[in-house]
Amino acid sequence: MGQACREARQASGAVRELPQAGLVALSGGALAAGGLGVAGIDTWFCAVGGALAGVVASLAVFGHPGAVAAAASVPQPAASTASNDSVLRRAIEVRCDERTAILEHLLDAVVLVDGHGETRYANRAATAMLGSSAEVAGTRAAVEALPPQVLRAVQGVAAAGEGERRRIECELRDEEHTPVVVTVALVKPGADPLVPIVVRNVRTEREADRMKSEFVAKASHELRTPLSTLRASAEMLADGEIADEAQRREFARVMLDETDRLGALVDRMLDISRIESGMARASLEAVDLAALVEECVQSQQIDAQRRGIALALGRRSAGAVAWADRNLMKQVVLNLLSNALKYTPTGGSVTAEVDLDNLARSVVVSVRDTGLGIPSHAVPRLFGKF
Repeated sequence: MGQACREARQASGAVRELPQAGLVALSGGALAAGGLGVAGIDTWFCAVGGALAGVVASLAVFGHPGAVAAAASVPQPAASTASNDSVLRRAIEVRCDERTAILEHLLDAVVLVDGHGETRYANRAATAMLGSSAEVAGTRAAVEALPPQVLRAVQGVAAAGEGERRRIECELRDEEHTPVVVTVALVKPGADPLVPIVVRNVRTEREADRMKSEFVAKASHELRTPLSTLRASAEMLADGEIADEAQRREFARVMLDETDRLGALVDRMLDISRIESGMARASLEAVDLAALVEECVQSQQIDAQRRGIALALGRRSAGAVAWADRNLMKQVVLNLLSNALKYTPTGGSVTAEVDLDNLARSVVVSVRDTGLGIPSHAVPRLFGKF
């Protein structure tokens, strides 16, 4: 009797551990997937497949109680067999619930289909992405919501056998044409193959790539202009084409100005990098914005006089104090004044004002100029990086 009980416990442990690899693999894969981009989906895809295989194996055992009795080599009394069967059923049910809960909370859509593309399982994300009919078992609703090449990939993977995997970059058939990466693999070969489909929305990654490309293009353009001016001026000085001392001094001044412009551009790029990486931290304090704006106006007077522009500080409200980072606010005001001077013709004027908005309980800093203004087509890019 003792030997029979020990063998029954061994059989129980074997069945309990049957789908464990799927759960462990998915747990590790899901954690790793949190920091992966588009290319990372292939790294953890097998983890999802392992968990799905675990669910399928668990359901197979749960649906066939005779398999539990067959696992024990020594016959057992009917009462003992029924008790062990009940315990095993409960253990398998708990494991199935665990795996289902993990799959349901994934952000990526996961659909398990057979070799014909008919749905066996679809998680919550798949329903949200592909429609409510995607979770209906025994239909092709989920696969048909995807581009046709996905169904061909499912059929190809099922026919090719174990180890086959396909990766497809495409767009969903929705109004927004959502870009996705679809990975298809085989987790159960044979006469009744099972193929998991993982669909990841990569719109955020694509938008980030686009913004990076745009940033590089704009930065290159901004760098090229002052560099071209510096090179032209340096070549003329080196070739001795400028004999007049006054002209040489003027060229030297232009070169210095362009050097300052390059330095300011590099500083701006570094500031953007620090802000986007989270390294920049605002040091908040009570700032007298009227005094700060007056300081900025004074620092720009030399540039204004050189351009022949009247720069003045207009209305200043007493008590214009705000909780802010002084250095960052100073940079903002200097940028506004610098742009106003740059785009105001000779003989024009630039006026800075500091006022209180008591209704909104805020301080308003404004810079007005008599320049050409901002073209309507440039307004959407007003708050761009460059």
